[in-house]
Amino acid sequence: MQFKITDVKARQESYSDRKREPYKYRNKMYIWPEGETIMENLMNRRDRPHTFYKKEIIPLVMKWLEENDTATFEQLKDVKWGWRQHCGCGMCPCSPGFVSDKDGLGLIQVTVEFK
Repeated sequence: MQFKITDVKARQESYSDRKREPYKYRNKMYIWPEGETIMENLMNRRDRPHTFYKKEIIPLVMKWLEENDTATFEQLKDVKWGWRQHCGCGMCPCSPGFVSDKDGLGLIQVTVEFK
């Protein structure tokens, strides 16, 4: 599968941004396919290729952070990422993503173009 990372956004959130979320004290990473419609996104949320994301995309994101956002990279360089279907919402699997094994309020949004 060929792909290209088109956008990475990293920022720190506050506890008040996350007080109703599961994993509220952990770093989070969401990976979004570029060009996906809202209906496609809703239909595909339970069927993301998370093993591919973990093996291929996360290392590239970490390399991008090392080169472009050293402060965020220093916080996340030793973190292990695990897939959680309920990453951002405890009620339903509407916001799947990766959660770190260490505490932190980092949020990383990655847009990927698949060819």
